[in-house]
Amino acid sequence: MSSKVGRKKKSSAEKSEQRSELKERNQKLKEELAAAPRQPNVLDKLSKWRVATYAWIIFLPPYGLYRVWSEESTFTSPEKVVWTFMIIAIMLRFLWSILFA
Repeated sequence: MSSKVGRKKKSSAEKSEQRSELKERNQKLKEELAAAPRQPNVLDKLSKWRVATYAWIIFLPPYGLYRVWSEESTFTSPEKVVWTFMIIAIMLRFLWSILFA
């Protein structure tokens, strides 16, 4: 039992009207997307400058601390505080290793 439903074919005027409506809707969506605030991306945190700063934190913590707090730094205030405490912990561990090893 196959039932065939007759579909009314759309005229070319209706098709072009639908296309223009879709184009307008797409344009509005593109404008809204461009105006929306950009969410931070994970790759933003891995810029060359930041990776170099991480290396300086590990191998020469005082200079790493300077890079974290410099004006050209892209670290946010909470990140700066966390990295400062981490650098203090690294320096204390280095000092402990030198004095008591």
